[in-house]
Amino acid sequence: MKHSKLPRPVMAKANEMRDSSLNPQARIADFWAKAHTTTPGKITSIFPVSLYHGLLVDETCHLKPFHTAPSYEIAAQQCCTQVHAIVEQCEHANSKFSDPEFDIEADFHSGTNSCLFGLVESCEYNGSSRGFKKTAFAGHAPTLVSRNPPRTTGDDISLPGSVHRISWIFDNPRFTVNGFSGSDIQQGANGDCWWLAALGAIAHRNDLMEKICVARDEEVGVYGFVFCKDGEWISTVVDDNLYLAEQDFDAGMYDATGEKAQRHRRQKQNGSNALFFAKCRDPNETWLPLLEKAFAKVHGDYQALDGGWASMAMEDLTGGITTVIASNSILNKERLWRELLSSGTQSGEFVFGLSSGTGEEHNNGLVLSHAYSILEAVELKDEHEGVTRLIKIRNPWGQRSGDGLGEWHGPWADGSKEWNPYTMKQLRHEFGDNGTFWMMYNDILENFEYMYRTRLFNSQWNMAQRWMSVQVPWLPGFLKKRFIIEIKEKGKVVVALSQVWFLPSGS
Repeated sequence: MKHSKLPRPVMAKANEMRDSSLNPQARIADFWAKAHTTTPGKITSIFPVSLYHGLLVDETCHLKPFHTAPSYEIAAQQCCTQVHAIVEQCEHANSKFSDPEFDIEADFHSGTNSCLFGLVESCEYNGSSRGFKKTAFAGHAPTLVSRNPPRTTGDDISLPGSVHRISWIFDNPRFTVNGFSGSDIQQGANGDCWWLAALGAIAHRNDLMEKICVARDEEVGVYGFVFCKDGEWISTVVDDNLYLAEQDFDAGMYDATGEKAQRHRRQKQNGSNALFFAKCRDPNETWLPLLEKAFAKVHGDYQALDGGWASMAMEDLTGGITTVIASNSILNKERLWRELLSSGTQSGEFVFGLSSGTGEEHNNGLVLSHAYSILEAVELKDEHEGVTRLIKIRNPWGQRSGDGLGEWHGPWADGSKEWNPYTMKQLRHEFGDNGTFWMMYNDILENFEYMYRTRLFNSQWNMAQRWMSVQVPWLPGFLKKRFIIEIKEKGKVVVALSQVWFLPSGS
C-alpha cells in the first residue's frame, strides 16, 4: 500500500517574491513607517469605512407624537370586554371562571408547577423537591433586590400546600376594605419586595390603582387588570384561585363527624394569613393577592418575580418613567424635597421608592438588598415654630423580622424620644409592628443608597416611540441608527432609552 504524499506548502512561492534586499529589521521599520504621519488628527475607525456599508444601513427615525391616553383606554376597554364576555359564558354554563392560560389549580394537582417555576429554575433544591427557600441576594446593579420576608417557623419555605378559591378561603371576602392602602401590603413567600415596594408607593393613589384594577365580577371569580409593558398598556384576567401555605386535611385520617377537617381549615386555611404569597393585612381583603397573581401571569410564573428592580415595577404599574438617583450625588436637595412633598397628593407628578443598597446584613435596622416605599413627605412644625422634614416609609414585609430588623432604629423610630402626644397627633402615627415608620429627610439620604423617582404622565403629555431590532456587527464602531428630536418650543421633554422587557430570574 502506497502512502500518499503530503501537500507541499504554497508559502514557498510567496517567499520567492519577497524583496530579499530588506533585512528583518528594515522590514519592521518599513511597516511602521506606513502608519506614521507628521500631521496631527484623530483616528475614528480601525477598519476602512467601506467595510461598514453592508452592515450598518443608515436609518433615521422621524416619529410622529401621539397622546398616551388612547393606549391605556384601548387596553382598559379590551379588559372590560373580556371580563363581560367571561361573565356571560360562566353564567350560561353555571360555572365559576377557571383561567385556561394560568390555571394554578390544575397545575398544582398535576404536579407540574408551571405557574410557579419557569423553564430554568433558579431556586435552591431542597432534597428532591423544589421550593421557594432562597438566599437573599443583590446583583451588581444597585437597584436589583430580592429579600424574602421574615419567617417564624423554620427556614424551609418549600412549596404551596394547596389551592382554593376565594369563597373557600375567606369568610367575608371583599376586594377592598376602606379602599387601597400601602398599609395593606404584606409580603409572602416570594422575593418580590421590589414589586411590592413600588405598589406600596402608589397604593394610596386611588386614581392610579383604579387604572390598574379596571374590571371584576367577584361572584363569577374573574378579575381584570391593566399593566404597562415596553411602553404599551396591556390587559390580563385571572380567576380567583389562590395558593395556600397549608396542605388540605388528610382524608385518610379518621374523622367521622368532620370536626377535625373543619378545625384544620378554620385554623390553618382561613383568611389572609393562610395565603402562601402576598396578602392584605385585613383577614378578608383580596385585592393584593389577585393583583400579584395577574402580574405573575404576564411574566410567565411566580418565580419570575423573585428578584427585580423597583424602578421597573413602578413603570409597569404607572406607565411612567423612573430615574434612579444616587443619594450621594443629588445636586439640588431643595428641589428633590419639593418633589417629595407633592408625591403624597392624589394629583402628584411623582412617586418615590427607596433601595437600602447591597449586602446581606442591616444598617441601623434597615435591611440591605431590600426595597422600601415612600408614602408621604411632610414639614412638621413643632411647638417652638421649628420645622422638621419627615418622610413616612413602609417595609413591604409588613412587620419586623424575628430579631427586630426591617425598620429604622434612629431618630423618629417607634418609641424614640422625638415622639410626644403633639407629634403623634400631627403625624397620625401609632406605634406597632406594621412595617411603617418615619425618618428625617437627611437621615434618608445618609442611610439609603438609592432613590427611585417615577414621573407620571397624564393626558396632557404627548409620546412618540419606536422599537427596533439591531444586529450588532462583528466590526467595532457606532451604529448609524439614530433618533432625531426637534424641539420647536420650550417645554418639558423626557427621553428614555429602553431594552425590551427583561427580568433577572430563570424565567
